[in-house]
Amino acid sequence: MSGHPPKLRFVTYLCPSVPVEYFETIIYYLGDQLGCDVSLLYESRFSGPPNDSADPFSLNEVDIGFMCSSPFLKLLESKANVCELLPAAPLAMHPKNSGNRPVYFADVVVHKDNVAKYPEFKNLRGARWAYNEPTSLSGCLSTLSTLKKMGENANFFGHSVQSGSHLKSLQMVLNHTVDGAAIDSFSLMMQKAQNLDLEKNIHVIESWGPYPIQPLVFRAGLDVKLKKKVTQALLEAHANPEMRAKLEQFGISKFVPVNMSLFDGETQLQEDVKGLTNRPAYY
Repeated sequence: MSGHPPKLRFVTYLCPSVPVEYFETIIYYLGDQLGCDVSLLYESRFSGPPNDSADPFSLNEVDIGFMCSSPFLKLLESKANVCELLPAAPLAMHPKNSGNRPVYFADVVVHKDNVAKYPEFKNLRGARWAYNEPTSLSGCLSTLSTLKKMGENANFFGHSVQSGSHLKSLQMVLNHTVDGAAIDSFSLMMQKAQNLDLEKNIHVIESWGPYPIQPLVFRAGLDVKLKKKVTQALLEAHANPEMRAKLEQFGISKFVPVNMSLFDGETQLQEDVKGLTNRPAYY
């Protein structure tokens, strides 16, 4: 028998919008609790495994992933028995999350200098808008859903640009390159904590949602006993005073049990916006 401890391989698709220190905190805690070596891969180009390439779960390159819910649901739909929901999720603090649910919101932001001009989303007609990427629930799909409810489409904006990440969208608002954007509240909370310019100059005018918090995802073939140990360790993390303090620094109170019903609302939203685009049509 080998004397080497088991190893858990993680991947995150949520950097740089969510600071890497958050993921390191989680994986180092799990490594200590389970007596495992841990490693972390970063993929900043996508919010989850892209449809047109092999995913690291199928290739047995990772065991646990952090990703957005939209690509997770697409992966479940397109590839059977590749991955599954890790049944624990963080409770993120937000003014609208009064029910202590594992959710987040799409925070519509403008520069503080423009609050009088754009007090509500409806006032952004004809303005310059940024979104992170087309599959993002908070950055794009939430906008399309809101526009549809208003009887509008992407022509509502004077100009719409794909930024590449929530962090880049925030910088574009901060620099007055665009007038507004819809930002993942989980990401915004963490970025404001680390960036004084964002805290001083970025103003939330509306919050849409709630939406299911970004899932943690197991490789389906991971050992069943190990899955249970990982899940239990996360659910008990807040009972560890040191870990609880670290989580609170990221605006997380604790991890709670979840199941696939968490994503029912998103599935319906995706159906509602099917065929819509954030790109204005020109005639």
